[in-house]
Amino acid sequence: MIPAAARGTTTVSARAVARIAQQAATETPNAVGTVRGTATVRGQRAEVSVRLGLPWPADLGRRAEEVQRHVAARTGELTGLSVRVARLRVARLQRPAGGTVAFETTAPAARGRRVPRRWWSARPTPVVVTALLGASAAGLLTADMASVHLFGNAPAAWRTGLVDRLAATTPADGSVTVAAAAMTVAGLWLLLLACTPGLRKHHVVAGFGAGRSIALDRAAVASVVRDRVLDTDGVDSVRVRVGRRRVRVRADLAFGDRAAAREQAGAAARDALADCRLNRPLRVALRLRTTSTWDPTPPAPGPVPVPAGGAEPEESP
Repeated sequence: MIPAAARGTTTVSARAVARIAQQAATETPNAVGTVRGTATVRGQRAEVSVRLGLPWPADLGRRAEEVQRHVAARTGELTGLSVRVARLRVARLQRPAGGTVAFETTAPAARGRRVPRRWWSARPTPVVVTALLGASAAGLLTADMASVHLFGNAPAAWRTGLVDRLAATTPADGSVTVAAAAMTVAGLWLLLLACTPGLRKHHVVAGFGAGRSIALDRAAVASVVRDRVLDTDGVDSVRVRVGRRRVRVRADLAFGDRAAAREQAGAAARDALADCRLNRPLRVALRLRTTSTWDPTPPAPGPVPVPAGGAEPEESP
């Protein structure tokens, strides 16, 4: 028998782990729509992030935690790795087509670790752009110097021209001032990106620790608020814009009392945000305007339907 040390090892790539995590998320009844996943593998440990949609209305915290647990267990079972679902991003909330989802108001229990105010971004675009610019300049200079010293070729015209121009330039020249100002602005911009959190379009759900956090996209929060406000009597159309600290709601009233409708719409928007259980509560800015065909009196109730037997419904005393 071949000893265990000589049998070799099986390496599971990060891409394969991500595909397995995606498939595991689709196995749960809570996931709706397209599911995307990313993974990072370090030895026998893997960290997975999943992006998906959840059914609404429902307890987002409970359903998201069920997805996290299933993805971690199923992915670990299939890969043999120790899997942790660090981030679960809810891209949208979708109403079920074939029925209703029971809504539970039980909040998820706190995990004891501090909940992050928002997700941090790795800032891949600025890092990649800066690295490419620096690598390109260094590569051109290295290639030209190697051509001169190893093969005896003449220096490139761009390098000799640059050296001559720099030798004839003084610090008081306008080009030097402009270049210095541009480099200062670029440096301050990079420092600002490094010191401030990214992913500001994601709102973290309260009740989960920093190791396993859940976040809602602004579009998902906006859809929840829009559906709730549309249920207000007399409201014809609703436009919702979710920002970092405030939710702006613009509603059109077709009929009914304006003051009562405004109070109901504001309460509906606040209740929708409370159901999302965001770690950082958002303020509601409501603007209610009447349409051109607005009728201040509510519509009269329709006739009472007659039973199938043809008998008139009895009036209650």
